[in-house]
Amino acid sequence: MKTHRFGILARPLAGALLALGISPSLPAPAAGVVKVLEQEDFSLELGLRVQPRMELKPVSGSDGGTDWQRDFLVRRLRLKAYGRMITAKYGFEVKIDGTDQIGSNPTAQVENAWIQYHLVGALDVRAGLYDQPFSRERLTSDSRQLVVDRTEVSSVPEAAGLADNAVGFHFLGKGGGGHAEYAVGLFDNVKIPGTFQNFPMVVGRLDLNLGSTKSVFQDTHFENESWCSVGVNGSYQGSIEDTSGADDGLTATMGIDGMIDIPAGPGRLFLRAEANAVKTQRPGAEKIDTAVWMAGVGYLIAGRFQPAVVFDQVRLDDAVGGGVSNITYLGVNFYQKSHSLKVQGDVRLASGTGESVDGGRIQAQLDF
Repeated sequence: MKTHRFGILARPLAGALLALGISPSLPAPAAGVVKVLEQEDFSLELGLRVQPRMELKPVSGSDGGTDWQRDFLVRRLRLKAYGRMITAKYGFEVKIDGTDQIGSNPTAQVENAWIQYHLVGALDVRAGLYDQPFSRERLTSDSRQLVVDRTEVSSVPEAAGLADNAVGFHFLGKGGGGHAEYAVGLFDNVKIPGTFQNFPMVVGRLDLNLGSTKSVFQDTHFENESWCSVGVNGSYQGSIEDTSGADDGLTATMGIDGMIDIPAGPGRLFLRAEANAVKTQRPGAEKIDTAVWMAGVGYLIAGRFQPAVVFDQVRLDDAVGGGVSNITYLGVNFYQKSHSLKVQGDVRLASGTGESVDGGRIQAQLDF
């Protein structure tokens, strides 16, 4: 394991972040996959995402103090395919994440594999492996985030089973020209062994899009339109068993989130907030309530350069020690072609660690 003092490694990090600020500002076209085949009853579009990264994080040193670990890695490598077969839509994505990441053993696996049928009117049904309809943070691709990675506002629900991807099915639709969207379905809980799940997890969401309805689940837009969206969602799974046969376990979540992205002065102002409440109970144990919320802001200058701040807070139940954890991310983004070609950097500041800085990341991204 490679460890170094932060003072030495902070220089290339700071230099790279500074380079983002002095790069030329040019218009940024929108992202898109590559259409390779279009027939009367079949279409195929291909995409690729690559995210090389450098991370710095504190680790315990051999002298009992704190050293800084540097890690070069490919955080994500994704191959994607989308299209339609007659009237059905489909999506497929395979990933190899964490290549050369310290402590990881990457293998290829399916990230998404779904098919969606139109039923009637504004009603579709989707089935397979994909993102459950919960949390703006989770539904926004990690390639479209304001800072380098998702924050604790999505990690806390994930521990209750609302993982990035799960197998199941749900009904979905839009009304009012896309200004209202709804989704509700049943999913496996990937955090609980299947033999202990008597019933699937119910997940539902309602979105109200008061402004533009294009690319709603995206941090930062580059057009001259205005976005204003509010979403509410929740989940429930009961009758969870354990090895003794007790079946009074449950998980339940509720959440609300919102996003505003509007022209402001010479640039664009982006605001986002989210709050989630998570209740879990293992069979024979007491209920545990955890609350988490976040707020983020970014200002896009000339369609290219964007300083950003994200604040995250987790409030633990007294049954698991209680306490409040505050985490702040300070970052900058440089967009060469919207989210398709960009460089991001951020530093992490966490409360109660005794460190002035708790980590840093620089990441380049190619995504189409």
